[in-house]
Parts: sequence; structure tokens; C-alpha cells
Amino acid sequence: MSKRAFSLSLLLLTILCLLLHADVFSQQRPKKKIVEYGWDVPYPDFVRDNIRQMEKRPFEGIIFRTRGFDHIFDTRPWKQDKLQPQLDTLAQIKWKKFTDNFLTLYAASKWNMDWFNDEHWNVIVENMKLFSLAVRRGNCVGVCFDPEPYGTDPWVYPGSYKDKSFDQVSSQVRRRGRQFITALQEHMPEIRVLSFFQLGLFGHVVDEPDLKIRRQKLLKQWMPLLPAFCIGMLEGAAPGTILIDGNESAYYYENPHKFYQAYHLIRQRAQTLVPQELRKKYNSQVQAGMALYIDQALGKRIVKTISQSMTSEQQLKFFEHNVYYALTTSDEYVWCYSERMNWWLPPEKLKKDRILPPGVEQALISARQKHEQGKPLGYDIKDMIEAAR
Repeated sequence: MSKRAFSLSLLLLTILCLLLHADVFSQQRPKKKIVEYGWDVPYPDFVRDNIRQMEKRPFEGIIFRTRGFDHIFDTRPWKQDKLQPQLDTLAQIKWKKFTDNFLTLYAASKWNMDWFNDEHWNVIVENMKLFSLAVRRGNCVGVCFDPEPYGTDPWVYPGSYKDKSFDQVSSQVRRRGRQFITALQEHMPEIRVLSFFQLGLFGHVVDEPDLKIRRQKLLKQWMPLLPAFCIGMLEGAAPGTILIDGNESAYYYENPHKFYQAYHLIRQRAQTLVPQELRKKYNSQVQAGMALYIDQALGKRIVKTISQSMTSEQQLKFFEHNVYYALTTSDEYVWCYSERMNWWLPPEKLKKDRILPPGVEQALISARQKHEQGKPLGYDIKDMIEAAR
């Protein structure tokens, strides 16, 4: 082959390779999404009537709730005709900018739900199928699941099961987790379940290699039955369903290391609690989320926090820092929680201490822009944190 022919062949091969791999170089950075939730959580009629104004805020979605139909362990049958007005309202919401919205389910068990009572669970399953319909009618991507027990704790052991072993109860809870997710998939076969926490809550347990000791440690933890329910959800999840560990613990992070450590915990270390046969499914259908707590960063809590010893400017830097690293270390979702402020009502309708603090919105936007553009945060808060401490 002549040098000219060789050079031409090499050129053609190079062009072909570039064409074959052009799609690789043209890919966009994966889109991270921030959804809002807090004491200002709205109902469907408020969202319907105010959605255009709400979508001016720097979020990709909201977590909102229905009236009276929002508890997983409610053992009273829900009637569609009673829910129908809210179903109609949900269908009337005209989303545009907010693409990723979630309806809330709480885990408080004030109806004395019994994991072993099939009559209770026949009702719960039908209720969850109806809730699945509400999610679809509202054009939501899924359900926000708050496992925290604000009443009777369904995750405690032994509780009322002193005559049963932990394995017996865990097996039953796992079964109920399968039923729960299957019911939610009734009208949403590719539903997303954003839990405020899942297996990432058990970081003090997962590294123990001895099963017996690990179980003993788990029994000393808060909500020891929750992992079984999460495993049941994973087991029953359809191929398109995504389970998101929202990592509520990120509320209190004060450095980047904590965010990266949490991501590794959820994605890898927590698999100690996942049966071997479900680990491939866990890797493909469980995401790591991150949480933001505005009140914590801006010194607005009624309990003592380190941010209360910072200037307003430092507090905003603290918040921007946490937004930046939450976006960096989440697979897709960050949920932004607040208590003593309101994103949705105009200042004239709020008490002075509930008005959105100046600068908080811009801090969130700034962190997002830096993340999306692949830029560094631009500062370190270590010295600021230590000075405040």
C-alpha cells in the first residue's frame, strides 16, 4: 500500500471513529433536580390556582399533599367518591416548569395497624391503589414517603410482637413492603418513591460483618423494622420504578466530605442489608438523594445551631455550600426543606418571621449555576464553621 493510500485510509478511519463516538462527546451533563417541601406544603387546589406564580421559584418540582388521604397505615377504607373532588383538582393543574412533582404519604400509625392483620392490609392495598390513581391524575412522577412515625411507631421491635422473633416480624414487614409498592404501581408502573430516608439511615450498622452482631446493633437503632420494608419495596419494584433514599441526615452536614461519605454509604456500604439476589436490582433502581435544611443553615431554628453564631452573609454562604455539594453527590434529586418561611405566599400575607429570608433564593441559584457549569464552589467554609463553633 502506498503512503498516500495509507494516509487516506487512516484519515477515513479517524473520521469514522469520530462519527461513531460523536454521541459520546455531545451528551449533556445529567440533570439534577431540586424539589421543595416544608411547613408551607400546599394542597392541590392551591397549586392549581397559583402554579404560574409558584413556577417562578428555582425548583424543578414540589412535594405536596392531598387532604385526608395521605397516611400509608390508615386502616379505614378510602372511598373514591370522597377523593374525587381532589382527583379532579389534580387533573386541572397545568404544570410547565415543575416537571418532577410528588404526592406525600406519611407513616404515622395512629390506627393501630398490625403487620400480621390481613384485613388491615387488604384495606391498605386498596387505599394505595387509589393513591396511585391520584398520582397519575396529578401528572406527578411519584410519591414522597416520609417514614418518620409522628405517632405510634410502626417500625419498633418488639412492640406488640413480644411473642414473635425479630426474623418473623421482619419477614412479614418485608412482605408488606412488596404489597405497598405493588399497589402504588397499579396506575403508575414506573413510579418514583422519594423516601426521606431508607437504608442510608443505618450507617452505624452496615459495616458489621457478623450477621448476629449486626442484628443486635440494628435492634438498638431507631426504626429497626424499616430496612425490611425497604427490601420489600425493592423486591416488588417493577423494572421502571425508582426508589430514592433522600438521606435526611444531610440536613446537618458542614463539609463536602460528609456528602461524599453519605453517597458511598447509600450506594455501596448499605448493601450489607440487601440480600445478595437483590443487589443488582438495588444498583439499578435505587438512587441516592440529598436533603437541604434552610432553617439549619440560616440560624432560624428554635434550638441552638452553629449558624446562629454567623453573620447573615456567612449563613448564605453556608447554605450555598450545602446546595452545591448536595447537587454534586445526588444521583438525581435534592429536596429542600424549610419550616419558618414560606416560598409560595406573598410577604404581605405572612408574619414577618415567615417571609423568605433575603438572599436565600439567589444562593440556591448561584450554587446550581456553578454545578451545572462544572465550576468549583469557589470557597471553603471550614474556617467559618470553626470560628462560629
